[in-house]
Amino acid sequence: MPVGLAVEVTGNTWRMRGTDHMPVRCAALTGKIGERAGCGIYEWRPNPCRELEPGSQGCDRARARHGLPPLQPPA
Repeated sequence: MPVGLAVEVTGNTWRMRGTDHMPVRCAALTGKIGERAGCGIYEWRPNPCRELEPGSQGCDRARARHGLPPLQPPA
């Protein structure tokens, strides 16, 4: 994890910088939400990011927070 992108919560718990602000925007997020966004540290992303799959309920909730509709399944 690049220095400065994570913030210690407790001795064993860390969170990505920016995920505790409103609106939520991870410090590693690049691009513009709703157009073309991506992870700037994809190879080193934490487990919660690895577990968030496109089209999952978590993805749909995150999209809704940004006023975006759920992803449509591929045709």
